Amino acid sequence: MPSFLRRHIIYIVLFLSGILKSQELPPVINYSPNEYAAGNQNWMISQDEEKSFYFANSSGLLKYDAEEWTLYPVPNKTIVRSVKAFKDRVYTGAYMEAGYWTENDFGKMEYHSLVSKFPNDINDGEQFWQIETLNDLVLFRSFNGIYIYNPETEVIRLLDNPYGEPISRIFKLNGTIYYQLVNTGLFKIVAGTSELVIPHEQLGETAIMFLFEKENQLAFVSGNSEFFKWDGNTLFKFYTEAEEQLNQIAIFDAELIDDQLVLATVGKGLVTIGSDGQISNNIDQKNLLLNNTVLEIFKDSENNIWAGLDYGIAMVDYDSEITAFKDIKGDIGSVYTALQTDLGLYVGTNQGLYLRRSNDQDFKLVPGRNGQVWSLDQIGGEVFMGHNNGTFLINAGTSEKICDRLGTWKVKKYSDSIYIQGHYNGISFLKRTGKVFECTEMLPEFPHSSKDLILSNDGTVWVSNEHKGVFHLEVDPKKSAYKIIDNYNFNGESGITSSLFKFDDTLYYSSQDHIYKYDQASNSFSKKNGLNELTEDYNRVSGKMIVTKPGELWGFSQDAIFKITPSGLGDKYQVQNLYIDQSYRNIARGYENISIAGDKLLLGVANGYLRFSDTSVEPNSNLASISIREVLSGGVNTEYNLVSLNTDPKFDYKQNNITFKFGIPSYQKYNLPLYSYRLNGFTEKWSDWSHQSIATFENLPFGEYKFEVKAKLDNQVTDGAFYTFRIQKPYYLSNLAVGIYIFIFLMILLTAHLLYRRHHKKAIAENERQLKMKNLEAEQEIIKLQKEKLEQDMASKNRELAVSTMSLIKKNEFLSSIKERLEKEQGSSEVKKVIKTIDKDIDEEDNWNFFKEAFNNADKDFLKKMKSLHPELTSSDLKLCAYLRLNLTSKEIAPLLNISVKSVEIKRYRLRKKMNLDRNENLTDYILSI
Repeated sequence: MPSFLRRHIIYIVLFLSGILKSQELPPVINYSPNEYAAGNQNWMISQDEEKSFYFANSSGLLKYDAEEWTLYPVPNKTIVRSVKAFKDRVYTGAYMEAGYWTENDFGKMEYHSLVSKFPNDINDGEQFWQIETLNDLVLFRSFNGIYIYNPETEVIRLLDNPYGEPISRIFKLNGTIYYQLVNTGLFKIVAGTSELVIPHEQLGETAIMFLFEKENQLAFVSGNSEFFKWDGNTLFKFYTEAEEQLNQIAIFDAELIDDQLVLATVGKGLVTIGSDGQISNNIDQKNLLLNNTVLEIFKDSENNIWAGLDYGIAMVDYDSEITAFKDIKGDIGSVYTALQTDLGLYVGTNQGLYLRRSNDQDFKLVPGRNGQVWSLDQIGGEVFMGHNNGTFLINAGTSEKICDRLGTWKVKKYSDSIYIQGHYNGISFLKRTGKVFECTEMLPEFPHSSKDLILSNDGTVWVSNEHKGVFHLEVDPKKSAYKIIDNYNFNGESGITSSLFKFDDTLYYSSQDHIYKYDQASNSFSKKNGLNELTEDYNRVSGKMIVTKPGELWGFSQDAIFKITPSGLGDKYQVQNLYIDQSYRNIARGYENISIAGDKLLLGVANGYLRFSDTSVEPNSNLASISIREVLSGGVNTEYNLVSLNTDPKFDYKQNNITFKFGIPSYQKYNLPLYSYRLNGFTEKWSDWSHQSIATFENLPFGEYKFEVKAKLDNQVTDGAFYTFRIQKPYYLSNLAVGIYIFIFLMILLTAHLLYRRHHKKAIAENERQLKMKNLEAEQEIIKLQKEKLEQDMASKNRELAVSTMSLIKKNEFLSSIKERLEKEQGSSEVKKVIKTIDKDIDEEDNWNFFKEAFNNADKDFLKKMKSLHPELTSSDLKLCAYLRLNLTSKEIAPLLNISVKSVEIKRYRLRKKMNLDRNENLTDYILSI
């Protein structure tokens, strides 16, 4: 609730001490200040176009928007003396200070001083007591003069004051500004200049407190509670009787409500004078007004009167269809029943039976009839009272006990001379003979509390009991006998606040949760009926249902009382609501009561009653709009900060606790607005209707949101208000971070891909290497095999070469030996021929070719290499090299060359020279190395 003021809503009955008593008055709301606004002098009150109120307060500018109070001190911390809301600004005047306030983007008021714009500076100690507007101009009044401010040009000029007297007050009437100069008279401003209206000779020392028009003449209320009219020449008094009753009580202000004049007094609070000049009511401290000094009153856009008190604020709804009687002192107690008769109004309470006669102002206890009263039933021309001590007959303000039974709930007429009674512990009958009543014995063995009795056309009786359900009885009043036809139980239902009633010629049983209709064909109660369907969504506070007259049924929900009437043919009904919250009715549940009192209805409450007419249930056509007043953001263990209302903010992810304050400017007395909201992006479901005007959402995840709120008043739903915002992603989920994550992820993928490729390549390379190794091994194996085969071939060829060589050597040696022998036997020509043949065979080219071929097969390309290395070598030299390659000795070579061993040595020597071999280098080793 409020941050600076605690709201007390008090529906009161007030009286002017010694003049008015026990009056039914419109309801009043008291707003009592706490320590932040102590000494709350509300000199002026104003209302803006959004229906928020502003009060000139001892601590600053006080704002009230029907949900919250906010105090704004002026820069110099002085008392604010005047206030005026005009267009989109709120103007205030204080000590040595004047300016205006505007609402910032956060929904808070910011001050703009106009002091620097005043001509010739502000006088020392000057205070601005009133602010008024005329067309587009703003007028500030101090005692020194009237300053006229033009908001467009930002220029302030001082109105001429040719008389130089202090200005005591200014008034606005029919678009004209009037002001009173002390000891001078009443003036009006015409075309920017002052024009005298009532001269000092007529006005004298009279202080005008309120100026109005009455019967086309200028009229005013004086500070000494006098009432004057001005006919253009003479002042004359009116309302003289009221003036005498007020006895010169001080008046600070006044206001017209329709044809009533409401006075702000010192000592007697608010006094209302009707069009007939009579005091009609008074609201003062004796009847719970915070105090009796009213400094200022203001009529708002809905015709309510707001009173600025010396301490506190009060609001009175003079146009309310509901009037209230509140038992301030506990003289009568809680009202459980009421009955309007020609004699006056009877009320039965928990303290007794009281009567307020038609020509009297006070309720008086009917003699001897104290104690709990349960019912007042007018049967014929007689009034029967159900009382804790029995049954009583009420006549002309007196009572007579006619049945001494413990606790009578209800009395009903059974037949011409017999009445049936429901008691705490059963049922009995009253038999009437002339004017004498005889109370029969209780029905035997039926000890059940019988609060509700319904009589059928066939003479049977229906009885409801809180614990046993509904009994259907066949009774015999003459013998005080009965027979239970049936007993209907309602399993799962609590009968504590139940009721039994007949509506639209049909019997019903009602619990708090359901309404059951009796079906004669099936002899059962069923929830399948129009009344139950109509009320199933109502938050009923009890099962009590009351038929005030045929075709009119009343029930009670948490925030309203409602009337059900038939609608057309069949089981169809319509419902109308009168919004009076349960907290203001506060009668014991199950004992709710509505009575017809003349042309109105009377609702009993815990300490009095409310009176209203059926027209009060019509819906309010002037429904205000809802607005979001504040948005705050915060985080864990951090303070909440105000947020701009005019932008779509982006909150840091750590500031994800969001609070919304909202409201509808409704100042109804008995009906509080209900709110429902949702946060799109978080939940699509609307919250349950509640009086709570604040919503907090904590730990919201990042994302886009739209807060929506709507209000319900008089069962009408307003258009919604909304606020969009965004919770930003945390830094580790920001777009940059996500980009980095994606980049890192891609790099990981790329790295993994590269590593995989590398691994794959390595694996392939390894496989290729292993394959190559295997191929190499295979090739080596092949080479080895080939080598082995080659070696075998070489060995074979070498063997062949060796064999052939040795063979050649042997042959040559053999031939040489033969030759030698033949030479020894020289002489004959034949021998010489043989020797010649042998020499030819030894030197035969074919032998060399054969050897050469065999040698090349064994040592391929050796001869070519030698020729390439030593081009100067002859074929004879190459033969020697070949033989040396075979590591043959000179002795073995000699036969091959058909020369001596010495000749072989010579050839070896010559070969060394051709090869330019060093003397230390072995020829054979060199040839073998090639």
